[in-house]
Amino acid sequence: LMKQIASFVSEISDEFKIVVVQAIRALCLKFPRKHSTLMTFLSAMLRDEGGLEYKASIADTIITIIEDNPEAKEIGLAHLCEFIEDCEHVSLAVRILHLLGKEGPKTIQPSRYIRFIYNRVILEIAVIRAAAVSALAQFGALCPDLLPNILVLLARCQMDTDDEVRDRATYYYHLLKLQEKGLIFNYIVDPMQVCLVSLEKSLAQHVHDKVPTKFDLKSVPPAPVVSTTEDTAKETVPEGSISSAPSKIAPLQSTVSSYAEKLQGVPGLQSIPGTLFHVSEPVELTESETEYVVTCTKLTYPHHLVLQFECKNTLSDQLLENVRVQIEASEGYRIVKEIPISKLPYNETHCAYVVLQFPEQLSLTVTNFGATLRFIVKDCDPSTGIPDADDGYDDDYMLEDVEISISDQIEKVSMDREAFDRAWEAAGDEDFTESEDTFNLPGMSSLEQAVSKVVKFLALEPTGLTKVSDRSSFTLCLPGMFRGGVEVLIRAKLAVANNGVSMQFTVRSAHAEIAELICAAVG
Repeated sequence: LMKQIASFVSEISDEFKIVVVQAIRALCLKFPRKHSTLMTFLSAMLRDEGGLEYKASIADTIITIIEDNPEAKEIGLAHLCEFIEDCEHVSLAVRILHLLGKEGPKTIQPSRYIRFIYNRVILEIAVIRAAAVSALAQFGALCPDLLPNILVLLARCQMDTDDEVRDRATYYYHLLKLQEKGLIFNYIVDPMQVCLVSLEKSLAQHVHDKVPTKFDLKSVPPAPVVSTTEDTAKETVPEGSISSAPSKIAPLQSTVSSYAEKLQGVPGLQSIPGTLFHVSEPVELTESETEYVVTCTKLTYPHHLVLQFECKNTLSDQLLENVRVQIEASEGYRIVKEIPISKLPYNETHCAYVVLQFPEQLSLTVTNFGATLRFIVKDCDPSTGIPDADDGYDDDYMLEDVEISISDQIEKVSMDREAFDRAWEAAGDEDFTESEDTFNLPGMSSLEQAVSKVVKFLALEPTGLTKVSDRSSFTLCLPGMFRGGVEVLIRAKLAVANNGVSMQFTVRSAHAEIAELICAAVG
């Protein structure tokens, strides 16, 4: 088959070559033992002429094989090392250097990759040199035998002509020289991934407000985890698997960032302290074919909750004014502000807002709010939309309850399984609190169904690419961050039982009340 493909692949356009590469990716996942033949063919395609999208699709396929098939790791890394020796695409070279820094130290002979990486420091432009410095630091952090040599190379990089390269080299050099495992893990091996747009805005706000306290990086929401698209998932994930690896396609603008920008334009919402931390999925509070359609989106800040109610008027003979949603706040919650819709004509959609302050007692934060849509109705001519009279009458419309769940207060964090295991062990040694409970999940016909339900309930990303369909037990690892920047590590051990699925659920967090809250919410 490979010989047949090789006979015509050079004659087709890049668009069709990408289709061929995607087919080869599917073959690699279906026949993992054939990785050597398929990898050799892909590396030959990588050396041929082609545009960035075509080369990126090949690199993505090789990376997928490396991550899914341990036996193919060293062969794949070797092919990528050869490719970056003569790679004209900056973004692709940076991604490959990042992969070498992540996977190279875990191989049998990590020293073989140092030459390829350091060559980039000598021969390439500043962006690639900076990426190479970061990759070298990974080897210094994870390979103690190579640390002296890495320190020598980083010392040389401190003489670079580019500020970014020099700063990175100096930063990593001094961190590695301290040889403190905690610092090396938190700042080199698994640094905090924050949303850059939110970080920029938070820093600007901090400087503008002239706050006397130090800037807290944990107050910035983590970088968005971009899941693979449905099509990509079908290509790359075997049936019965749960995909959790971040997409290798460049992520779109963060949902958090876009909402934060939108809220800055709403009078009365600019004064909310802190940075927007989490945006929950919209929830319909009415049927889609009713007179008034209302959807609620929960926007979480460190100490406040903004409820955005998207309202649509489907009645052509009514003009609604002073449209607001009245919330029956539960114990501990305090309504800070209500922002109504001044006018809601027929077939138009506008947003009303309610700002609440979270209870100080965390156990009260998971609750339900009663909700009622209240407005003034003015009858009007359906053809013109002009009211028949200046005066209207008050009316209301009952809505579904607004549920505030634990998932509204936790943001997903991208982390591979190895990094999670290290963080879990470190949390056991540090001043973290553990909360544990055992649950029975009745009505679950399979382990896969139980895993999916837990993941959906917490709205977090499981670490690694996990296949659960053919197992009788499974350990689910879920990293996250609670509002306010508190790290949360969740481990659920699931096993098939006679009457369903049993689950040992463990949470580790620096705050005991947060760990207990998550356990209680699952129960």
